[in-house]
Amino acid sequence: MKRVSTLLLAITMSDQALSQTESELWDLSLAELMNVQITRVATGSPAPLNRAAAIVTVITADDLRNMGARDIEDALMSVPGLYVGRSEQGYAPTYIFRGIYGSLNPQALLMINGFPQKSLPTGNKGNVWGGMPVEAVKRIEVIRGPGSALYGADAFAGVINVITKTSEDIAGTQVGFRGGSFNTYDAWVQYGGQVGNWDVMFSLEAGTTDGHKEIIESDDQTSWDARLGTDISNAPGPINTGYDNVDLRVDVSKDEWRVRFGYQNRNNLESGDGVAGALDPNSSYRSDIGNLDLSYTTTLLDDDLTLVSQVSGYYASQEPKENNLLYPEGAFGGAFPDGFIGNPGNKETQVTLQQYGIYSGWDGHRLRVAAGITYGDVYETTEEKNFETDFSPKPEGLVDVSDTDEVWLPEEDRTLYFLSLQDEWQVNKDWQLVSGLRYDHYSDFGDTINPRVALVWQTTNSWTTRLLYGRAFRAPSLSELYIISNPVVLGNPDLDPEIIDTYELAFHHQLEAGSYYSFNFFYYKIKDMILYEPTGVGDDLVAANVGERNGRGVELELGHELRENVQLSANYSYQEANNLAVDDDVGFAPNNQAYARADWVLSSNWHANVEMHWFGRIQREPGDDRPPVKSDSVWNLTVRRTNLWQGCELAFSLRNVFDSQWRSPSWTRIEYDYPAPGRNGDITLRYAF
Repeated sequence: MKRVSTLLLAITMSDQALSQTESELWDLSLAELMNVQITRVATGSPAPLNRAAAIVTVITADDLRNMGARDIEDALMSVPGLYVGRSEQGYAPTYIFRGIYGSLNPQALLMINGFPQKSLPTGNKGNVWGGMPVEAVKRIEVIRGPGSALYGADAFAGVINVITKTSEDIAGTQVGFRGGSFNTYDAWVQYGGQVGNWDVMFSLEAGTTDGHKEIIESDDQTSWDARLGTDISNAPGPINTGYDNVDLRVDVSKDEWRVRFGYQNRNNLESGDGVAGALDPNSSYRSDIGNLDLSYTTTLLDDDLTLVSQVSGYYASQEPKENNLLYPEGAFGGAFPDGFIGNPGNKETQVTLQQYGIYSGWDGHRLRVAAGITYGDVYETTEEKNFETDFSPKPEGLVDVSDTDEVWLPEEDRTLYFLSLQDEWQVNKDWQLVSGLRYDHYSDFGDTINPRVALVWQTTNSWTTRLLYGRAFRAPSLSELYIISNPVVLGNPDLDPEIIDTYELAFHHQLEAGSYYSFNFFYYKIKDMILYEPTGVGDDLVAANVGERNGRGVELELGHELRENVQLSANYSYQEANNLAVDDDVGFAPNNQAYARADWVLSSNWHANVEMHWFGRIQREPGDDRPPVKSDSVWNLTVRRTNLWQGCELAFSLRNVFDSQWRSPSWTRIEYDYPAPGRNGDITLRYAF
């Protein structure tokens, strides 16, 4: 069959434009050109999805609109092997890849435009997160598996890269409004075009929601009431998930220069089931997250060498808005008449300088070398509380312990130096070998080296086979290292990073008319998992490298054009994740999970989308004797009418159509787990001019 280069793909598919130097390695058949998807997240350079050096899922802006997604979590639920659960900290979303989960979910790396969004104190995206709306999102690329050889720390179990829109993706002015269940309202305005000689994208979104009010039947205070003979719990009572949000995205580019800025404000963010697992209907937090990155790109040596210089900054703050009641008024037999109060706050900044180069002048090879430095600083760690470290009341009541040894986290900083090397070797037209290595040096715990190898074989014109190996690490968070005054858990400055080795075997079969199916097998082993172990003093726990885990599973994906106007996509995943210390399932994620979506073009102006999520039963963590969380399914429906009048679109979405009472697993403090929203919906109006 005649073959053409990916340069032709770049010319014919504007959404996936590639530079000439980036498109020389892989050739594609004419049949593939009609249906290929391109990903950059696997190697930092573009590659066809079925030949990437990692197992990748791509969710496009069209996918987001068709499925009626409001937030990235709505879309991530469609990814095989990824379970979107809920955290013990304020009901925040958790991203559990292949059953890999630890307290606060630091094993998944979230990035925006390739820059990590991770909080130094917690190691995750931040406990006061409040989601991320999708109107400014161009695509989401998800690696299922390790990514530390390219992205460093915390690209451990998986990587989620959210890519925002540019001026070309908006091309004019767009406005929109959404209103729906739970008193949820969102509005946005976007512009894409030229201002002078600069290409400019501007997107501003604002919204508010009361959150769903599903009932928590019993909480941690319920168990204390039973022991102490009191009756002060707010349970049964509604979970508290309301918040206000403002999201700003700006992208400005000209020739070799690009500047991007992002700002996320979450205000009046309620505490879900309560920070300590006791319902608190009055407490709330504010969070501000800012991102700024500047890139300069130049080409040398007859365009064989591309050099990219980048500087990026990250700022985040967490501020309690009201007194945060860990336990309600009258807690512990009346010892705390005003409630058991703890109000932690902090600010942090991170600055990264990075230089990387891509050289394609060596025949059959594409080399990528990167070096950089990151400095992170956690400062203004503040706290008010009315309890001692032994849970006894402070005689003076509520006290500001900021700048004392009693504050929840000491002010700390961290410096990281990194160097990486990657080679994409096109052995011949059917074989490619990708190998890479990254070295990281941390000022507070030392060195780590993480390799990767990917062998990609174009087995036939329609079959692709990939054999993958990667090592990844998860850096200890500052909380795990340095907390000294928490009454429940303590830090340990001698921690080593968590390490995972992952092996994958993947097959992809491209059929006629855009249909395909693929399946991949994986096995991983984790060592030095950071868990909290008893200190031997009272009920205190201390962070320690004591955990070993392994896991295995399979992920199946299918895409098929049922008819000319009906496209079906589906996936199924199975995983077992075991805690080797007790030879038992880790829990918190379903062993079996399935998803199906049908996109139906009813006419030139009508479009319908039906989604089905099925979650198998979810095992408990070792030592939790509650029965497993029951299996359940959730159905969603979105209908869109385009060209209602010129430039106007109306969409109606109904979620959990059959009002399924599905739940996400909780820690034992919430006995009957976290209730998910019942039947709910919204109406969206978009207008472009």
